[in-house]
Amino acid sequence: MTKSARFATAAGVCRRLCAAACLTGTALAAQDVGTGSITGIVRDTLGSAISGVEISIRGSTLHIETDDRGEFRLGKVPAGALTLGVRRIGFRPDTAHVMVLAGEAITVELSIRRLAVQLQPVLVYGRRSISGRMAGFYARRDRGIGHFITRDQIERRNPSNLTDMFRMVPGARVDTRGPSRNQIRFRGANCPPLTWLDGTPLFAGEFDIDALSPRSLEGIEIYSGPSSVPTEFLGTRSISSSCGTIIIWSRQGELRPKKRKGPSAAAEIAMMVDGKGVFTADQVDVPAHQDSVRRTIPIYPDSLFEAAVPGKVVAEFVVDITGDVDMDSFNIVTATHPAFGESVRRAIKDASFLPALKSGHPVMQVVHQPFTFVPDSTYKRKR
Repeated sequence: MTKSARFATAAGVCRRLCAAACLTGTALAAQDVGTGSITGIVRDTLGSAISGVEISIRGSTLHIETDDRGEFRLGKVPAGALTLGVRRIGFRPDTAHVMVLAGEAITVELSIRRLAVQLQPVLVYGRRSISGRMAGFYARRDRGIGHFITRDQIERRNPSNLTDMFRMVPGARVDTRGPSRNQIRFRGANCPPLTWLDGTPLFAGEFDIDALSPRSLEGIEIYSGPSSVPTEFLGTRSISSSCGTIIIWSRQGELRPKKRKGPSAAAEIAMMVDGKGVFTADQVDVPAHQDSVRRTIPIYPDSLFEAAVPGKVVAEFVVDITGDVDMDSFNIVTATHPAFGESVRRAIKDASFLPALKSGHPVMQVVHQPFTFVPDSTYKRKR
């Protein structure tokens, strides 16, 4: 090898070594000023997961809320020793110190202590505490006469047409009349059954039940013959119940959760409390509380009732100066099962509260209302 060739080779090796050194230095520098991530869960001192907790990093704009499982994930967190702020209305604010390494994810478990001020739990004892228009539905269902389709069953099957729910009903058949019309018939009868909607008879011809959206219904009662039909739903002399009876209950006045844009309900409440537009229970002279004369009891979710599953829920919402619940502020702090939380949401819109008082005047207050669901041990469950 010539001298010039050896020189060129040596120069190439040097360049490669320098490049490697530069890359290594860059990687080390990136690691020094890199980012990692933090995942975790927030619970109260009893071990229940808490949703709507704001997790922030002190000295930065990074923040996030825990989901309905109490979990959170913060990505692109600067490496180094950090202080987490943990805040939720109704709980004592806290901090936690963590060390984040570049390119790595750390997991933390955080605990916050609930403030002492809290209302007494609303107790839901199985089916015994049901009130309102659906009380008769569940009372008749528990007697075991007729066939009943509940809201939970409709949601689980998610049928395209309401008549699809009748295909599994004993003694019922679905006849097709034309390309888009289904008819229900019972036990070989060729006449239409009587149909009731929310306690009102629909006697003017055969009602097309597929005109109703399955998702709009609370429950359906089905009686294939006249002997089992409840007295209040019998036909008339001119309109007989001999062809069967269908009683449909709609979800009257139900408010669906809105798809929120911007801050969550929990975050908006925190901002209103900070701005002194809404008070917490410890900031008023007389806290808001549910009117004992007009107490609202949630319905025990069917699937959990049948399985004898107990449950607990803490709901957060704002009670205005008239005692009404601001449903835009409604959110769940903790729930042992999502179905319990949904049942509370459906019920609380009809609740009547006595507003909070401060210096003798009614004021808006954020309320944390607990609910306890207790299975009915006397109920004979399906095998």
